Parts: sequence; C-alpha cells; structure tokens
Amino acid sequence: MPRPAKTIRQHLMQGTVPQCKPEKPSPYQGGRPKFPAHLSKVARTEMKRVVRMLEARGTVTEGDFATLAVYAEVYARWIQCKREIGNSLQVTTTITDNHGIARTVTRLHPLLKVAQACEARMLSLVKELGLTPGSREKVKQTAVNQKDEIVPGSIADLMPELLVMEKRKC
Repeated sequence: MPRPAKTIRQHLMQGTVPQCKPEKPSPYQGGRPKFPAHLSKVARTEMKRVVRMLEARGTVTEGDFATLAVYAEVYARWIQCKREIGNSLQVTTTITDNHGIARTVTRLHPLLKVAQACEARMLSLVKELGLTPGSREKVKQTAVNQKDEIVPGSIADLMPELLVMEKRKC
C-alpha cells in the first residue's frame, strides 16, 4: 500500500525536500474589498461573513467586491422571500371568469419562483467565489499583500512557506 504524500510542514520537520513542483502563486494581490454603502443590513452581514471566510483562506482580493455585493444582495432577497412565504407554499385566490362566476383556486405561492431564481443565482456565485466543495480546491491563494510589512528576522521572513495553507501535498 503506498504511503500518503507528505505536507510541506512534514518535510520541514523531517528535513526532507519535496519532489513535486511547487504551485505557481497567484499574480493577484490579496486585500479586503470595500463594502458598498447601498447594501441592506442582511446583505452587509452576509458579505462580512463571506469576506472573513475568504480572508482566512487567503483567496479574497479588492476586485471581488462586485461579485460579493451581488451575492450578498441575492442572499438578502432570498431570505426576504423565505420570510414572506413562511409555511404557506400554496395560496388560495378567488377568480371571476367572463360570465361573473367566482371560483376558488389554489396555486403555488408566487414568491416561490423568485426564491428559486435567487437560489440558482446564489449557487453560481458561490462557485465563482470558491465556496463550494467542488470549486474550493480550484481557487488559488492570493499573493501576500505588500502593505503587510514582514519584519526582518521573523518567522515570516525566514520561512515564508509556513504562511501558505497546509492543504498541498506532494
């Protein structure tokens, strides 16, 4: 049975050298995107949550603000639809035909289509942001932000490879 590949940290601890080729770093510089002022309270909260998650992964850039803002607004719209729909998936209405005869009709709630459209749009946006299990591994980490000063002689200066996430194996 073959042995599992070592992580970079295991190579550093054991004094061995990885045989695989290192991944090319992303040419894009990392950074926190600006939060648009027009976001609703729910959208702003969701955008903050997603930005924190992407920052922890090291994959967010300042240029992601539009995608994140659209995702957050669609999320807020979806939450609003779900609140208004509540437990009533069907609504009963009275319809009068051309002859003046009224009849009661039960139909699906009209906001269900809006909620479904929001769900489809949200799924496509989270794939773009690398937030699904299938797209998570395809997203590269951004380059270290030049604004963050690395102190000479620190661990970040002596061993910058330790700052990279540990997911990569050779």
